Amino acid sequence: MTLAWFVRTVRTGDSHLADAGWNGSDLIRPVCAPEVEFRPMNRRPLRVCFYDEQRCPLCLGHTAARPTPPTLLTAVSS
Repeated sequence: MTLAWFVRTVRTGDSHLADAGWNGSDLIRPVCAPEVEFRPMNRRPLRVCFYDEQRCPLCLGHTAARPTPPTLLTAVSS
């Protein structure tokens, strides 16, 4: 599932991640609390929030891809 940000209110931390495939009319179920529904203020899903403090701290845990271990590179001289 591709996620995007949806604004519930203009309060700090009240923009939440939900399915980016939103149809524009259904209620949003945020990943931090799927049992709660709300109608977003934004008409289009946001890929990036304008301000860091907009984002829900619980939803933030779902944004970062798990870091991949670094690849060990070696040089061999002949």
